[in-house]
Amino acid sequence: MPTYLTWSYSHTYIEVTKRCQRIKRGLTRTHISETYVMTYVS
Repeated sequence: MPTYLTWSYSHTYIEVTKRCQRIKRGLTRTHISETYVMTYVS
């Protein structure tokens, strides 16, 4: 496999991983605030 393909693949993989972590973090934050609001309201 050519070097540039390897680099491109790993770069894409890193970007996808970062995006997944960001989404997961966002979901967690949303979930926490929702739980907080529910507790606060009730």
